[in-house]
Parts: sequence; structure tokens; C-alpha cells
Amino acid sequence: MDSDTTTPAARRRYLVGWGISTLGSGLVFPLTAVYLRDHLDLSVFGVSLYFGLFAVSGLVVNPVAGALCDRGRPGWIALLATVFQGVGPAVLVLPGAHVAAALVSGAGTGIFYAVLTPLLISLFGKDGLSPMLAAQYRVSAGTVGAGALVGGVLVGSLGVSGYRACFLVNGLSFLLFGLVLHGVVRRGRTPVRPRRTTPESPADTPATDAGPAWARAMAPFTDRVFLWVLLMQGMVVTFGLGQVESVTPIVLHDSADLTVTGIGVVLTVNSLAVVVLQGRVLRAVKRLGHLRSVQVAVAFWALSLVVLWLSTAVTPWQGRLALAACYAAVFAVGECLVSPSIQPIVVDNAPPGKVASYSASTSFIHGISNLTAPSVCLPVFSALGFAGYLGLQLLGYAAAALAAVVLAAHGRRPRPPARETASRMSR
Repeated sequence: MDSDTTTPAARRRYLVGWGISTLGSGLVFPLTAVYLRDHLDLSVFGVSLYFGLFAVSGLVVNPVAGALCDRGRPGWIALLATVFQGVGPAVLVLPGAHVAAALVSGAGTGIFYAVLTPLLISLFGKDGLSPMLAAQYRVSAGTVGAGALVGGVLVGSLGVSGYRACFLVNGLSFLLFGLVLHGVVRRGRTPVRPRRTTPESPADTPATDAGPAWARAMAPFTDRVFLWVLLMQGMVVTFGLGQVESVTPIVLHDSADLTVTGIGVVLTVNSLAVVVLQGRVLRAVKRLGHLRSVQVAVAFWALSLVVLWLSTAVTPWQGRLALAACYAAVFAVGECLVSPSIQPIVVDNAPPGKVASYSASTSFIHGISNLTAPSVCLPVFSALGFAGYLGLQLLGYAAAALAAVVLAAHGRRPRPPARETASRMSR
């Protein structure tokens, strides 16, 4: 690998581009549903259809993108994704084009996250994967929050024009990220391909030339060992990462009796805690290892439920708000442990030559689990109350911890020689 992309300057360039795109996403994240309902006059079903089409579009292209990426060049596939992501928000401002906007934006998002892990490995090396994932999560926590504040000001000042300005800037932010990424990918190209070596075992034979694309896309879902990775990913998202924006606000409102302003304070504390803690927690991840970090993360999330329960038992609103903020901070520790850990676990458990399709499968599960979080947790909360919600959360955490234990007992897959691995991860 060309050393140019492993320099701090290259990492900073990439993260600046990433930050631009997530700042743009923050502009529209809390506004899209309101714009669709109030200014495009869509019904609740119409708004749900938009987000459903967005999700389905991404889920459809995700395994295909992963299978194609196994043949190489993740950087150029990611660049194509940023074009789709840039065009989608611009289409949304056109009259009657919200369906097309959902399909284009969803496809771009699905393609990008399908190839993100092999992209980062190809640019920064396997050892750089975990730190870059942690840095991305840290940057996102700050930029999405800042973007949401700016978007609210623009809409409050300009009305419909403010919405449209936010969507156009959102699209532009992805195109700018694409330009930055293009520069990083070009500098990272290896001028001379490494010498191919003879595989030491059948497991080391490149898998990129074997079988049709659909077979490569389905391989992770028929791999009995890797199914534990997918289970762990699903539980971590459904009962962890997917809770913050779709489930937690309702639980805080109904159980801790917090106002909208109070909920905003709690979510802000969560974002700030990620920004402050991610660097420190990453050092702990390096000491613990990735599987142990996931186990510690779910332990912190279980502890956060205790704090959340205490916030429902306090009478003064100041006490409820303070405990809910503590819950958000404790929960953030688990987020910081998980964010740099899942994809390295994927790499450790994917067969040689199939990292991209296996990584795409976890991105697929991530999307499904984000949809599952509110559709499962909120009905349980409504039917069984806060106690039922806590019990369901603990079951999910236990399943994630069990998956991590099984994977640790199984150990890593045998890996091919380093030089051969590098030759397969061409850009």
C-alpha cells in the first residue's frame, strides 16, 4: 500500500470530507419528515412510504455493491455512491419527485455503507480501520448536532425556502465529500501491484473469481460462524445504536416525563459525551480487543438502564433531567466501545477475498435493525410499560454478549499471507 494514505494528513483530509457530508446530513435529519408532511402535503402513510422506499432501495443495492466490491476498487464504488447521495436531496426539492429522491438517496447510502469497510482498509490499512471508524463516529456526533441547529435556524427564518436550501446544501455536501475522497483515493493508488504468492491452503484461495454475484452476496447468511457476527450486529443496533433517535425520546417523554426541551438536552449530552470520550475509549478498545469491547459495551448499556430507571422514580423535574443526562453519558460509553469494534470483527471472521460482501451483509443487517428498533421496542413499551421495555433491552444485550463469547471461542479464520491480502485489496 502506498504510504501516502497512511499519513496523518491523508486521514485528516478524509475526515474533513466525512465531516462535511455529516454536517449536511445534520441539516436535514430532523426536518425531512416535517417538510414532507407540511409542505408536500403528504399523509402519514406518504411520509412512511418515503422512508420505507429509502430503506428498501438501500437494502436492495447493498449486497450487490458488496459482491462487486469483492472484485476490487472500493474507492471508485464509494465515489459513485456519493454522486447518488448528492443528487437525491436535490431531486427532493422538485415538485412531485419525492419518490425518485427516496430511491436515489437510499441507493447511494446502501452502496456507500456496503463498501465502507473495504474502502477504509484499502486507504488506511487493516490496523487503521478501528481508529478511523472511531474518528468517523466522533466527527458525526458533533457535526450532525451542529447541522441540526443550523437547519432549525434556517427553516425558522426562511420557511419553505429554508427547507429547500438545507436539502440543496445537503446534496452539495456529499458531492464535496466525493471530491475529497477522489483525491485521497488517487493518492492511495499503488503504482505497482504486489507480487502474487501461492496460497498456502484452500482457504487462502481468492474467492472473488468463484461463483455468481448472487452466491457471493448470500454467502454470509449461510456461514454458520458468521451468523453469530450478524446476530451480534443486529442486537447491538436494535437495542443499542438504533435506540437513540427513534425510541429513547419517547421513553424519556412517557416514563421520565421530560419535555421536548429536556429530551433535546439529553440527546445533546449524549452527542457531547461521544465527542469527548471516543478518543479515550479507543485506547481501551486496543487493550481489550474488539470482542471483549462489545461485551463491555453491553455491560455499560445495561448499567445505563439502571440510571434510566432511577430517572423515572425521582419526583423533581431537575432530578429526572439530571439522571436522564447521566443515562445518556453512560450509554455513550457503550457507543464509543462498539463503533470501532464491529467491522474489525467482520474482517477477522470473513473468508479471504470476501471481506466486501461480508461487510455489506452487516450493513444490510444494520439497516434492517434500525427499522426493527422502533417497530419492536415501541409496541412492547406501549403494551408492557417501562418494565417490559427494560426486560426486552436486557434480553437483547444478553444475546449480543453471547454472540461475542461464541465468536471468541471460535477464534479468527486463518488469514492468507499479508502481501497476498494487499494484492486483493486493490483500488
